[in-house]
Amino acid sequence: MTLHANTALMGIHPEERCVAQGQTKLRRVAIGSAVTLVLAVIIAVLTLAPMPSGGPAGSDKIYHVLAFACLAFPLPLVRLRLALWVILGVIAYGGMIEIIQPFFGRQAEWADLVADGIGAILGAGVARQLGPWLRGTSGEYEKDDPMTAAWLAEDAALTGGGLTLSRSRSK
Repeated sequence: MTLHANTALMGIHPEERCVAQGQTKLRRVAIGSAVTLVLAVIIAVLTLAPMPSGGPAGSDKIYHVLAFACLAFPLPLVRLRLALWVILGVIAYGGMIEIIQPFFGRQAEWADLVADGIGAILGAGVARQLGPWLRGTSGEYEKDDPMTAAWLAEDAALTGGGLTLSRSRSK
């Protein structure tokens, strides 16, 4: 049975399934982006505000790791492909904060930037592992994913390949 016949049996045109899935992914990314933006603002306020003295030694680094792990978590959770870009962006954000901290009466530290990077890697890594599990998939591309099926069908049409989904081919 061909891909087109298989999707026709499901009662939904492949393009309609692709559009619906694309809208769902866009909604997830929009929510993840909004959460990330809110967290970025909170982190900026907390890292640029005057710091109260005291507290256990090294607790500042733990706060950096936790804050930047939270910042790097939402987007890779909803879109696995963004993990590397989120890590790089979060580290750059931490670097920008360290650069402007002296203008707000705070001291910039390389150790803070290292803690930010560790947090970014931890947050994105955990999200990358949890994302497919939460959606009940084994990865970003599933065999029955309509977007993947549409891309494979288009590729087969362009290359002249005979894409079939049956288990055995007819003789």
